[in-house]
Formats: sequence, structure tokens, C-alpha cells
Amino acid sequence: MSEIDNEKLPQPTNSATTQAPQLLINKRIAELQQAKQEFYEDNQISTPKIQRVPYFLRQNAEMAKYYTPKMISFGPIHHNDKNLKQGERFKLLWTSMYIEEYSKKTNQLTTDQVTQILLSVVEDNLGALKKLFTEDAIGTETSDENLAWMLFVDGCSLLHFMENIDRQHPRQLNLKLDQMMLIWRDILLLENQLPGKLLELLKRGDVNLEYLMANLHSMGDVKHLFKNEPESVHFLDIARSLLRTKCKKTEVDLEKSTSKSRSVGDDKGSQKSGDNKPKPFHILDYARYFLISTPNKENGKNIKNQEGGDECKQMGPPKKGQIWLTYKNIRDLKAAGIQVKASKKPAWVWSNVSFTSMLFFGELRLPKFMFDNVSPYFFRNLIAYEMCPDFRNNLECCSFVCFMDSLIDSGEDVKELRLSGVIQNLLGSDQELAQIFMDIGRDLPTKVFNNTWSSDAVAYSKRYIEVKDQIEKHYSNKWRTGFAIVINTHFSNTWSVVAFLAAVVVLALTCLQTWFTVYPK
Repeated sequence: MSEIDNEKLPQPTNSATTQAPQLLINKRIAELQQAKQEFYEDNQISTPKIQRVPYFLRQNAEMAKYYTPKMISFGPIHHNDKNLKQGERFKLLWTSMYIEEYSKKTNQLTTDQVTQILLSVVEDNLGALKKLFTEDAIGTETSDENLAWMLFVDGCSLLHFMENIDRQHPRQLNLKLDQMMLIWRDILLLENQLPGKLLELLKRGDVNLEYLMANLHSMGDVKHLFKNEPESVHFLDIARSLLRTKCKKTEVDLEKSTSKSRSVGDDKGSQKSGDNKPKPFHILDYARYFLISTPNKENGKNIKNQEGGDECKQMGPPKKGQIWLTYKNIRDLKAAGIQVKASKKPAWVWSNVSFTSMLFFGELRLPKFMFDNVSPYFFRNLIAYEMCPDFRNNLECCSFVCFMDSLIDSGEDVKELRLSGVIQNLLGSDQELAQIFMDIGRDLPTKVFNNTWSSDAVAYSKRYIEVKDQIEKHYSNKWRTGFAIVINTHFSNTWSVVAFLAAVVVLALTCLQTWFTVYPK
């Protein structure tokens, strides 16, 4: 044996024992065991807890504003914010209106009885509800009585808002349009979420929570389509169809299929509803599922659950025959004869990306999406949600933003996407939208996986890299790009084409005239 093999671990000496008493050592060992036990217990719960945005995302003051409510708070994190007192008054008003409506629907209970019953339901389930928040989200100074009352008021007021939101008639909520829009934006923030279980406990028996969430995201359009809730419609598909018509003025395509009401989930998290769709943990989770729910054959084969083991393969630096990306943005693609168009598949699905190479031209299809003043908040909070340590997911939003960031370098790229019908920019200037993509995409964990690495832990990773490889093969073909450059340089507008045709005609006539001059009859 070698000397290393014969070495023994050093034994504690009396001096070491003196410096670190046995009691302190036992305490530190207990800390290690407790950390392991807490980690094991957290892994047994599949529900991501409602929590603060990770610190590394909030440490930039410019970014922190996108995670902070401006008008109203829901849940314990921003409950005592002095800047949100007006929102507290609205919540008390909506709670009283919700209780009154609840009493009318039952026809048997007074408003006082409804209040006592629903508050008792929250108090009886408070232990389970507290487990759906992190400890620092609730804080140590909040008593159980105050927490139960806060969840009761917040839950009832949110249900009333979800049911009565109407962009055409904001006065139904005693709001002006600008107030309603600010509150709608605040409801989507990660730190403003309420557990779906709480909403299930407080909703009326005749109300489908999925219907309310779809109505919220469509800002009341679902309610106008169906005055009475149908039992055979996927409200998720209805909301998607309504949003699709904002990008393209077509008739609303209502995809009907069997749907059943969802049952209340247990403490261990997401349950499957009757139609095998997962129950949303909260409103932001529903919004995320809205964007990733449509299945895609390519993605379904590539994405594995993280529990089943992940495969990570390096794609670069390139060996012989491998692809090394040489294009940088949409302008490079346009110069090489690659046209960008909106996807033919249903809009608002991030996996709808494809590329077709033709003789001298290429066609890149991207999903449609609309950007307004809510979008920067929405995307940042979706990304923060995906990056929460206890949320098991495949980073769908991070992956999509990284892919788009790889195509956008300036306002000119956004302009090309806007003119091609991919982006509807209601936010401001094209440069402003480009800057948002660059700011959001700068530090995302998926950046390397959508460019040089492929990982089964990252959604759409293989699909995006496959499309990029197809683009690169077309882009690096000198004959194709050379022909495209000639076309773009000399025939970039109608007058150039007219001038070229006129020159051809003049040249042809000159040749004919010369021929007849040399060879007269």
C-alpha cells in the first residue's frame, strides 16, 4: 500500500476538545441533520410555495420595481405596505359585495352567517394554508387570527374581482379604467399570489374556478361569451382564442371538449382534474400553463421530467461537421434572404418555431405575441416564478425569452418582427422593446442551453437548437446568401425592379435595332 492508503484520519486532541466544546460540536452536527431533514421534507411536497422573488433578481433597484405592487396587495408579503392603503379599502368593499352576492345565491343564509361560515373555513384550514407560504413570506409577527382574517378578505375580494372584471364597464367594480388595469397587473405579480386552495375554499359551489381565471385573463370577455357557465367547454381554450383574435382579426375559434369542475387539492400540491389538466397553484401558475399547455410533437419527445434524470450534451466548440452559428440577429437573416413570418399554428404557444429552407430563400416561423405595458411585469414575474428553488419545471418561459433574445439586438430587429406580423408592439418604441428583451435575457440560466448546449432539463432546448442549426446551414451557403444579397441590394424596392425591367427592354430593343441594321431584308 502507498503512504496515502496507510494514513489515518487525525484524532481529536484534548486541546481541540477544549477549543470546541462537545456541546457546540453536537449543535453543529444537529444543524447538518436538520438541514438534510428539511430538504427531504420539502422534496416530498410538489407544490411550489408562495414566496418572495429570489434576492439576486431583486438586488437591482431598476428590476425590483417589476416585482412590487403599485395599487393593491394580496397575501401577506406586501400586506402592511403604507403605499397600498387605497387597495385595502377596495378589498373590504369587494369582500362585502362578494358576501352579499353569496348570500343571495344561497337564499338561506344572511350576510353575517356567510361571513362567519367562510371565515371559519379559513380558520379550520389555516394550518394547511400556512404550509403553502414560505416562513419569511408570512413573517413572525403575524398572529393566526390576523392571518386568517387577511386571507379571508383577500380571497373573497379577489374572487369578486375575477368574476366582475370588465374592460368595457369598470364601474361594476367601482373602479376607473386606469385603476382596474393597475390592479389587474398587480394580480399577476409573483409576490401577490394567493393559493388556489384558498380560492377553492371560498368560492361558491356553483362557480368553476377555471372559469374565473379565464375570465380574469380575458378581462371579462369570457363572461360576455357565456352568460351561464357551460359544462362542456375548456375555458383555457376560450381565453386563448380570444387573445389570438387580438393579433389577427378573425372569428373566435371556440374549441369545445369535455371539461369537469376541479376538486380541491390536498397539501401535497397539484392534482389532476377530470380532464387530466393540472390544477393551477395560483393565478400566475395558470397564466404560465396557458402559454405552455398546447402539446407539440417535437417537444413532447425531448423534454423529460427532472425527477427522471436529465441529459446534458455539449454542442461546441464545433468538431468537423458540427454547426457553429455565424448569424446574430433578424437583420442578418433578412440580408441572407430569410423571411420571418408568424406561425401558422395557434398563437401564444412558445414551441411554435419552425424553419423551411427553399432554393434561394428561407422562411422562419415564430409564434405571435402582443407586448403592452403589462408585458414587462408579466414576463419578469414568470421568469422569477420558474427560478424559485422549490418549483419543478423545465424553464419554458426562460427558454423562450432566451431564443427571442438571440434574434433581437436593436429596435431594427423588433421593427422587422413587427412588420412581419410576429410582434404587435403596444409598449412604446421598437428600441424600448428590444432593450426589454436584452435586459431580461442577460442573466437567464437557459442562455447557454439554447445556444451551445442541449439539455433535457430545458424546455424547447433541442427544438430551438435544431431550428438554429437549420438556419445556419442555409445562412452559410454562399450561393444562397449571395443571390439573396444581390436581390436585396439591387431590387430592394419596386422602383428598382421597374428600372431593371426598363433597362432590359431598352437593351433588347437596342439589340433588335442593331440586328436589323446589320442584316436588313
